[in-house]
Amino acid sequence: MLLDVVKINEDKADEDIIFENLEIMDFTSLSSLRSFCYGKQTFIFPSLLHLNVEGCPRMEIFSSGVTIAPFLTAVQVENKKKRWKDDLNTTIKQLFVDQ
Repeated sequence: MLLDVVKINEDKADEDIIFENLEIMDFTSLSSLRSFCYGKQTFIFPSLLHLNVEGCPRMEIFSSGVTIAPFLTAVQVENKKKRWKDDLNTTIKQLFVDQ
């Protein structure tokens, strides 16, 4: 059962995590997924252009920390609809509330 995609040790919690070349993320049919990372790390995605979240009914947040994805302008959800509200964490929270 996958709860989080990334889990960081507490001794590394103050370090920013950069996914330099990641352009696409796809979370599909992950019924137990609650977040990308529940920790307080800062995630930086300087190249992320597309995020798909479908069939993840327990995903409440993307991350408990700061998430920076300057080129991401929407999250693709069920039926290829696109959603966006202020930032990535707010968008994922809103998707969870709207279910």
